[in-house]
Amino acid sequence: MNTKLKILQGAGQIGGNIVLLEGGNSRIILDFGIPLTELEGAPEQRAKDFCEKNECSLKQNPQSRLMRGASGNATNLKLNDERVKKYLPDIPDLYKNKQEKETLIFISHAHPDHFGLLRYVDKSIPIYTTKETKLLIEKGSKLLYDNLFDNLNLTEIKETIKTSDFLVDAFEVNHSVAGACAFRITDIKSKKSILYSGDLRTHGRSMTENELFRELNIAPDYMILEGTTLSREETHTDETQTPLAKTEQDIENEMTKIFSQDKMSLVCCSPLNTDRIMSVYNACRRANKTFVIDPYTAYILESFRGSNLPNYKSENIKVYCVPNTQSEKIFEDVKNKKFEHNKIAFDDIMAEPEKYVVKDNFKIAESITKRIDIDKINLVYSYWEGYLEDKNYRWHKYIKQLKHVHTSGHIAKSDLVKLVDDIKPDKIIPIHTLANEKFKEYFGDKVILLDKTSALEII
Repeated sequence: MNTKLKILQGAGQIGGNIVLLEGGNSRIILDFGIPLTELEGAPEQRAKDFCEKNECSLKQNPQSRLMRGASGNATNLKLNDERVKKYLPDIPDLYKNKQEKETLIFISHAHPDHFGLLRYVDKSIPIYTTKETKLLIEKGSKLLYDNLFDNLNLTEIKETIKTSDFLVDAFEVNHSVAGACAFRITDIKSKKSILYSGDLRTHGRSMTENELFRELNIAPDYMILEGTTLSREETHTDETQTPLAKTEQDIENEMTKIFSQDKMSLVCCSPLNTDRIMSVYNACRRANKTFVIDPYTAYILESFRGSNLPNYKSENIKVYCVPNTQSEKIFEDVKNKKFEHNKIAFDDIMAEPEKYVVKDNFKIAESITKRIDIDKINLVYSYWEGYLEDKNYRWHKYIKQLKHVHTSGHIAKSDLVKLVDDIKPDKIIPIHTLANEKFKEYFGDKVILLDKTSALEII
């Protein structure tokens, strides 16, 4: 039997990737995500907001769901919810305790639109990913997702993984979450290779244009390539008016100018986006401000101790032990009590607010805006602007006051073209995009459009 490649989910949409490579004796699944349409906004932040606003554990609700909106509206992700189950691939043995053939799952990064359906799969199925992604899914299961991802068979990928039909290698990429990777799958029978990009960019703090896929010693026969930004306008340009993506250094520079003002700054960004946390931290140091983080952010940074990231004991960092369920869960582990050793009291922040840049969460923002007029605070919003369109999102009411300082976690159009030119895949299969026609425009006959109703035979 020749290998068949199917895009079970993720074609003609952004998020919810599920790719199947079916060989004679084994199958490979690349990502297993829930569509972004079911996640209602900046995912991990919105889940946190709901918990903090309602001062309750998701466990207390027997109808608990994976993600909750800031307004209390829930995305329908109950364990028995048919609205969610309709996204599950029609591979019946994937959800049973015995598979018809050897089955391996590979997860590119720790965003729910790439792993959010894993809780349904048989717990014996090996799930390979990077050390960082494994850590974030495991820790997030307790803190964000009501333990829905406990007991998965997560395994760090350290070397080439071999099945009866395939060889799989991981390649580091940069995205808006730590530990993102791409995968190269080699079909043993045909000797053809398929490179799956996952989500990636070349304007972050690592894996820049000259570093990305430098260990890829041969051009892939097929590249399954994300194209998120092809349906978006790029407003940042160079001196020749060429559209560019802002780099994380650009973000750091913008934040430094804002933080240098004689007022408090409140920054909304994801602690999982370690590049962005580094940008905020560096900007604080340059502006001579103290970065105040919550226990959740301290917990994430401590998880990556040994990297170049700051931690709760770093210069210019204080921990505000905000009283919410997130903190309660974190401090259930006595080892995390150490975060209190560098804590700051809320009244100390309010005594000299202009000295601080505060990492936002619901309780902190609520407390600060009750004490300080909103016009006396720099509100720095560092997520995708599209999330603000939701009128129920708590940041929507401040939309006129926000300073939007952000760059995408996805590769820019110009960099996408350069990447294809450098890698020289024989064929390109679009995924994670609303702009299939742009792929045709840029890459012509190289492009193969697939969806869940079609399959590509690898021969």
